[in-house]
Amino acid sequence: MWPSLRDGDVAGVEPLSREPRLGEVVLARFDDALVLHRVCAVGEGVLSLRGDNAVGEDPPIAASRILGCVARVRRRGVELDSAWDGGPSRLGRLRAVVRGRVARWLGRGGRS
Repeated sequence: MWPSLRDGDVAGVEPLSREPRLGEVVLARFDDALVLHRVCAVGEGVLSLRGDNAVGEDPPIAASRILGCVARVRRRGVELDSAWDGGPSRLGRLRAVVRGRVARWLGRGGRS
């Protein structure tokens, strides 16, 4: 899939003073990494996130582990307007599913 954020992009993240909204791209602190993923579901103090290039959702994460929201993106030295966040495409989602199935078939897991 062609994710909204691409390799080499520089994302400007701003702290949130509110709950993240569905569809927003947020910076989250997992135990072993910082990730920029999209909010898929919001519950009481818990969020589900998913990378645009991933087949499945990440494990649920506490809202307190969200460090901020992507406010701007710079690509190849040019600041993009708000249209940078086109979200995942259908073709991209299909590609991610096929890639995951091939990875499982080859015995390599399947998570992106």
